[in-house]
Amino acid sequence: MKIGKINISQKNLIIIGLSIFAVIGSAALLKGNGKIFYNPDANVKIVKSEANKIELEDYKTNEFSIKKPKGWKVETLGDYIHYTIKVYNPDNPIYQFFFNMKTEGYNKSEDAKKWQQKYYPNNMFAKTSVIATKDTEGFYKIFNDLGTLNNTTTFTFPTLNDFTVNENLGKGSLGGDMLRATFKDANGKEGEGIFTAYVYDVGSYYVYENIISGKQIDIQYLNVYDAIFISTPKDELIDWQDTLSTICSSLSFSDSFINGFYNEQDAVMKNFQQIRAIGNQISDGIMDSWNKRNKSFDIMSQKQSDAILGYERVYDTETNEIYKAYNGFTDDYDGNRYKSVTDDMYTQKTSGYIEK
Repeated sequence: MKIGKINISQKNLIIIGLSIFAVIGSAALLKGNGKIFYNPDANVKIVKSEANKIELEDYKTNEFSIKKPKGWKVETLGDYIHYTIKVYNPDNPIYQFFFNMKTEGYNKSEDAKKWQQKYYPNNMFAKTSVIATKDTEGFYKIFNDLGTLNNTTTFTFPTLNDFTVNENLGKGSLGGDMLRATFKDANGKEGEGIFTAYVYDVGSYYVYENIISGKQIDIQYLNVYDAIFISTPKDELIDWQDTLSTICSSLSFSDSFINGFYNEQDAVMKNFQQIRAIGNQISDGIMDSWNKRNKSFDIMSQKQSDAILGYERVYDTETNEIYKAYNGFTDDYDGNRYKSVTDDMYTQKTSGYIEK
């Protein structure tokens, strides 16, 4: 073929055609930042959440075994029916699992405590707290007094200031109410958790207020069984509930401990506690209560938290994992894989963060 003064062979014509096609095809692949074969998902920087980084390890003593996150500590206090276990993150102790089998000697009224202080100022009842409402919430309102009376050099009771019940989730299998509540720790940091405890009224024993007065006061004490809770910083329980439930369910007592426990247990413990399966009993109770919670509270609280911290929430359409993304991510991102969450997704755990 001859065009003007230029001879173009058939072979050269094919090469020219392919070159033109390549240029046009490459141009069609140019997108966004002008790179060929541009993939908008390749630039999404994902960082795992702390809850998703957790590795569990076995912890074992002569009394019990339990699974705990690596780096967390375990403290114990008491023996057999008064045994107390605390599993917590030493860098942020508000992440924790707490279990106390029994405490006793609580007063039913201020009048009862004043009577004890007047006539028996040195006995236990003159010092123990008043649980006037005789219920789970009433116990956690005075929970801090346990530390005042019982802290040692090797065991410190958690601090639950400003304990506020958000929702009563009903009776648990161990006798007490299951409460979803918020609180502040010793440093003023806000926390949330699931709490239970069974406050048991032993009976009544009336005495006269004094020789002159005809007023009678019931000075019989109250016992508290199975004080149990899991907690995290506020708005993080959704992400940590699975891990904390796994810790609960893994709790198992040794045969020697169980034998000692059976020798000391009372009728109330026989009715409610299945000591050989106590871990599953605790975990099942927490899981059941968690599933009954009012999820609209989570939606509102999580949205508020995201707004304060500067996040928007998206999910991966391929894996269904949910992420907290930097504010403005959905404006910057022009792919199809990550989409804004629906309201019900605010009740599910997040897998990590999308950073800018």
